[in-house]
Amino acid sequence: MSHSVVTIRLNGNPYQIGCGAGEEAHVSKLGEEVESIMQSLVASVGQIGEARLLAMVALILADRAAGHTENTPPHNEIAAATADQDAAAEALEMAAARISTLATRLTKP
Repeated sequence: MSHSVVTIRLNGNPYQIGCGAGEEAHVSKLGEEVESIMQSLVASVGQIGEARLLAMVALILADRAAGHTENTPPHNEIAAATADQDAAAEALEMAAARISTLATRLTKP
């Protein structure tokens, strides 16, 4: 199976994401959706750290996936509810580092 690498930008930072051949457009679109949510949060709560922003984006997407699109609290309420999630933020930072390492390995000849 052939692999590709797509570069997405989140909060101004590039991330190389591995995917299957032919999935590049889909991965790019997903990255754009995450970036859109992230920028909405930045407008609401400011630059509170990339890991926390990603944790909040993950919570918003999980909420959507669970079907809670109606009566979903505004982003600033979600931000307040998740502001003390240091453990989640650290876990996401570690995951991001692992993803970056894996992406680097995929791009090496």
